[in-house]
Amino acid sequence: MTPSFEQACAAIDAANAQDPRRVTWQGQSHPQELLYAQRMVAWARQLKPDASEELLLAVRAQHVQRWKIPRSSYPMDRKGYLLWREALKVMHAEMLVVIMKQAGYSDEATQKAVQLIRRKQM
Repeated sequence: MTPSFEQACAAIDAANAQDPRRVTWQGQSHPQELLYAQRMVAWARQLKPDASEELLLAVRAQHVQRWKIPRSSYPMDRKGYLLWREALKVMHAEMLVVIMKQAGYSDEATQKAVQLIRRKQM
């Protein structure tokens, strides 16, 4: 993986390390979204060992700072759920664009990752 990938992963992890929610895994407490992101990337690498950096970054950022838009801020019905999920996708994509640009990724690579995280043109 490239230095840009490592820089982007570090930025995503730093954002997720702020998660006030904690989970215990293997006897240690972790910020919930930080652990989720790391485990999802490990799983993606198992499924597709030759996964692109864009795919791995989309996987890592798919829940970045998810706690900032609580489910309870939307109506508790199907429409509310779908609106909440769409708002999360937009937030995650916007954050990933900033992170990838700061890490030196091209517009093309950034757009590819954004399409994956927004689940568009897959």
